[in-house]
Amino acid sequence: MDNLQQWVGRAPGLRDHGHMPLAGQVPPGYCLTSNILVAHYGVLPTGHTQVREAPLGASDGAGPRAEAERLRILILEDVPMDAELVEYELQRARIPFVARRVDTRESFLRELVEFAPDLILSDYTLPRFDGMTALALARQVAPAVPFLIVTGSVNEETAVGCMKAGAADYLLKSNLARIGPAIEGALARIRAREEKARAQEALRRSEANLRAIFNNSLQAFVLIDPDGTIQALNPTAVEWSTRLLARPLQEGAQVADFVPEAAEAFRAALSGEARNVERHLQDVDGAELWFETTHAPVVDDEGSVIGVCLNARDISTRKQAERALRESEERYRDLFDNASDLVCATDPEGRFHYVNSAWHHAIGLSDVELSRRGFLDVVHPDSRARYREVVQQALAGETLTRVELVLVTSTDATITVEGNLSCTFRNGGPLILRGIYRDVTERKRVEDQLRRAERMQAAGRLAGGMAHEVNNMMTGVIGFSEFLLRSFAEEDPRRGEVEEIMRAGTRASDVTRQLLAFTRQQLLHPEVLDVNGVVGGLEKMLRRSLGEDHVLELALSADAGEIRADRGQLEQVLINLILNARDAMRPHGRVTVATGRAMLDEVYAQSHAGIGIPPGEYVLLSVSDTGIGMARETQARIFEPFFTTKPVGQGTGLGLSTVYGIVKQSDGFVWCYTEPGHGSTFKIYLPRSLDGAAPVVPAGPAGELRGGTETILVVEDEDVVRALACRGLRERGYTVLEARHGREALDRLAECRHPIGLVISDVVMPELGGRELGSQLAVLQPELPILFMSGYTGEDVIQRGLLDPGVPYQQKPFTPEGLARKVREMLDGRPAPGRRAEPA
Repeated sequence: MDNLQQWVGRAPGLRDHGHMPLAGQVPPGYCLTSNILVAHYGVLPTGHTQVREAPLGASDGAGPRAEAERLRILILEDVPMDAELVEYELQRARIPFVARRVDTRESFLRELVEFAPDLILSDYTLPRFDGMTALALARQVAPAVPFLIVTGSVNEETAVGCMKAGAADYLLKSNLARIGPAIEGALARIRAREEKARAQEALRRSEANLRAIFNNSLQAFVLIDPDGTIQALNPTAVEWSTRLLARPLQEGAQVADFVPEAAEAFRAALSGEARNVERHLQDVDGAELWFETTHAPVVDDEGSVIGVCLNARDISTRKQAERALRESEERYRDLFDNASDLVCATDPEGRFHYVNSAWHHAIGLSDVELSRRGFLDVVHPDSRARYREVVQQALAGETLTRVELVLVTSTDATITVEGNLSCTFRNGGPLILRGIYRDVTERKRVEDQLRRAERMQAAGRLAGGMAHEVNNMMTGVIGFSEFLLRSFAEEDPRRGEVEEIMRAGTRASDVTRQLLAFTRQQLLHPEVLDVNGVVGGLEKMLRRSLGEDHVLELALSADAGEIRADRGQLEQVLINLILNARDAMRPHGRVTVATGRAMLDEVYAQSHAGIGIPPGEYVLLSVSDTGIGMARETQARIFEPFFTTKPVGQGTGLGLSTVYGIVKQSDGFVWCYTEPGHGSTFKIYLPRSLDGAAPVVPAGPAGELRGGTETILVVEDEDVVRALACRGLRERGYTVLEARHGREALDRLAECRHPIGLVISDVVMPELGGRELGSQLAVLQPELPILFMSGYTGEDVIQRGLLDPGVPYQQKPFTPEGLARKVREMLDGRPAPGRRAEPA
């Protein structure tokens, strides 16, 4: 009673009513709260709904709350004053709300729908309605809305019955101060139930999703206990186990029956480590399968490993695609690397991306060396303008065919290539320049030889026809001049003029004879001749032709043999070559005339394909000089008629063409070996004649050629010669190392782990010549024997200062058998180990 009086004293507007009862003056049965509120607010007519709104305000003083934040409260109360008292307590509890009061069944049901309350406060006893019935209706219409019983008096049994019927709480009107906490508690319990319901629904849905994933996944899932017992597995795992084991895997089985080789991964997962492994298996039909398996630990909330999850997916299709791709790449790589054409790819600036083996073989540069160069660096200066032109066309989108370029190899040799050039574009810009070339150097050489042969043939036909006509005319000129000369007296001054006419006619006749020799239309008188005898008989004339400023050396081989030829024509050949050598050695020099025997085989014939050399035994007649030598361009035209490098008036250009014609008419051939700065050597090969000679007795078993197992280093800059020598020696059992020049030979010797038995070296080479190589080897390995070889004659290389006298020497051309004999002789003649060889 005291609390109520204090609460009334604090109620706004109640102090002004003088009729407020005093303590102890309330009659029995009189509801003090109801009468006070009626006196202040008035009475709500029965059966109507009254809406009350509490002032908007936040409990934390932060400002007004939004309308949507107010708590909608439906009050079921037939006494308006009691409803007002409830609202007042709600305001005191600082609960933002909007309230509606109803007191009939019909209005209660209507407001449940229209008002959609967040909370229901109901009196327990109403005149025409009661709280328990209202509770039952609320449970049907709005079961989630908290329902609180507010009554003037209720016993404990009734309260328990209300709670069992679904009431969230009950309050006594005499203790409405609990309304705030009761409402908060009821709402909290509702929220808790909703959260729990949502969590349970989410859990149910999650479990359903996981179950759907687990059961319908194309991957196999197996859940395993720490002891290896399978607790659960999905249909995919069952299907795969049947395919692999011919029986389905079941729960309670051991995982080792499924993947016995996965024991290590299983143990790792139990220790907390996940393992991914690709496994290659076979099914019961023998088909190859690939699986990617994952063994992952299963941990509880405390982080303890309570099992293992085995997940496997079939990657056979991917593996098959990878294998197909790999095989395709291997086929492409094999085709790329083993193609005979030179294939390369560069960026638009010409930097190399990749090249094939044929390119490496032709150019002689490694990938590392190419990475430091551009394509333009390997193009000959004469072809660079053409290269820039075709690159611009390719970058513009053209595909070019039959692009011809001259490239420079690592040894500074040149090769001619012909091919296609195109560009690959990406996003509208050039990405890769792709070139496919073919080495046409040999074809170009043959074509050049063919063109030269055609020019010479055409010139020969012209020269032959002209020679006949000129000879006819000169016969008349000389004959009638002689008649005229006899008609003059000895003292007649006109005789000198006629003699000049006869001398001019004779010179013209000499020219026609040279033309006839070139065209091979001259009448020959062949006979068996000793080559050494022919050279010896011309020695005095040859010395006079050279003059005192030049030295003539003769190197005549005693076993050179005999030939069948016209003596006069052979002498003409010698004189022409001597005069040609004299003009190439101004002011001083040395000419060497050598003879010898030569056995030429098919290999040598193939290396001189443009000449047409039948294999067989020949007599060699060579003329070498120490002159200025010739460039390739000059050498290509030396046998053409009327071609000369001499000033006008100092040569007819018929000297070497005459030599060519006479030699060809005698069934021989002539070859020029020359290098700028090292003079020239003309080698004439004439078939050796056996007329009248004793039959040759084949060598017996004692002269049979032996091979060996020693290691030999062959140093030669000409690829064809080097290949010939190496192949011949390898066929004899030797181990052969190759080098293209002296510096590379020194590198090979340094790298070799086996003792070298012999070095075979060319004399004239780029980088480091034979003489310089021999000097360095004499210091590094003084006991290592060296066999030198050259296209010059042996005496000629010594006279040029390229070799010292007495050194072992092999004349080119040689046959593989001849070289093998020379090698065996030198190897057998080596000093015993520990004893130094005596200097030559």
